[in-house]
Amino acid sequence: MMASLKDAATGAATVYVICSLLKLKKSKLFLSVLAGAASSFLSRAVLGLKRELYPLEAWIDSGKREKAIEPARPMIDPHHHLWDPRMHNKGWPINIAVVRMLYKLKPAIMTSIFLNGSLKDNPAIVTTFSKFMPLMVPYMINEMLRDIKNAAQGSEPLNYDESNIPSHNIKGTVYIECGWIDEGATEAMKSIGEAAMAQEVAKKTNNLLCTGIVGHVPLEEGAAECRPALESLVRYPNVRGIRDSLASSVHEHIFSPKEMKAAYNPKFREAFALLKEYDLSYDCWLYQENIADLRDLALAFPETTIICDHVGNPIGIEPVGLEKSFETWKPLIKDLADQCPNVMCKLSGLAMATTGFDFHLRKLPPTSHELAEAWRPYILHCIDCFGVDRCMFASNFPVDKISCSYTNCFNAFKLIVKDFGEEEKHKLFYQNAVRIYRLNIADNNKLNKNSRI
Repeated sequence: MMASLKDAATGAATVYVICSLLKLKKSKLFLSVLAGAASSFLSRAVLGLKRELYPLEAWIDSGKREKAIEPARPMIDPHHHLWDPRMHNKGWPINIAVVRMLYKLKPAIMTSIFLNGSLKDNPAIVTTFSKFMPLMVPYMINEMLRDIKNAAQGSEPLNYDESNIPSHNIKGTVYIECGWIDEGATEAMKSIGEAAMAQEVAKKTNNLLCTGIVGHVPLEEGAAECRPALESLVRYPNVRGIRDSLASSVHEHIFSPKEMKAAYNPKFREAFALLKEYDLSYDCWLYQENIADLRDLALAFPETTIICDHVGNPIGIEPVGLEKSFETWKPLIKDLADQCPNVMCKLSGLAMATTGFDFHLRKLPPTSHELAEAWRPYILHCIDCFGVDRCMFASNFPVDKISCSYTNCFNAFKLIVKDFGEEEKHKLFYQNAVRIYRLNIADNNKLNKNSRI
């Protein structure tokens, strides 16, 4: 693929030079030949046409689209992300202008360039997020609504008549921070613009998306630096909490955004103490190696609501392996649940590459029954330990999209708890998320279907 890109670029440059020498620079011949060379690597979107699908989107569309199970059941999705690297600075080691140029290439070619370029020197990112690299695929209003409504992949505004396949009845969502850098801002203030973006999405979707917002403040900066950031965050009406990762692994091939034992940093803790003052909850992305650290943090701050994301992220890839990981993870989860009544458990993240199920390596996406079979022991163990009142199902899209479609993800959850009582199901899929994140659920039917930011 790299060779074809080089050939196409070389061909286009050659045509340009020849036509310039022959003074044919503005001729139809020049334009048609140059367009032919460029068409092999430039995206159709450059011409204002429907863009090609990213490899991840094409893989999702290659699977059979299931009907949503219990489509009338009201649901909240309390964990998802949104991003568009062309507009949002994600801290990539290249200039934003170069990023925008790369996005003019066909998605498959651009993905290949990253995988064979800068990401070749950062294998932990690929191991953690897979070669589909969902972090590169634009995922904003249109893309998420297409997933929710069980429609075909793409970035075009959703035509509500294009899919008659039943979808899940999502009544609201919680946006979770996912890395944002406002250049020129202090370290503590660099992610405030992310909350502004999410609040605007809530406005454009009549509060269907980003009904609640969990922003980011780097607590290790200490109380003095973090207080102004927290004050800025709470000015946005949908902000309910912050997330600051504890994710750190001893395995070098796994992405670790934090230092080990970050939860014991005195500055981290002095800033953490401010959350109660501002009535904010704390979401935590972590690996199973960090669960004991989260337990100690929760014990030190019993009045702060803490959400353990992604069932504590069990690491089942090699060299650990699924079986050993599961047996190590189980007592850690039980200990956290037993000792810390202020900790809630988010039933999500099992579709991430690090869990070791390897669904993302398949030729076709798995069915909801295959997902349910793999995930059932983990989900039921968490519910058994935390109880129905402290658990909530969530998508973690588009990160978990590397293993399944949105509809199949929630279908799998519904299959796992199909024998639960109606009241228990309502808590797991709706009521607990509304209570924990203090959501205001409005009439979400009147959407601006042509909006995107």
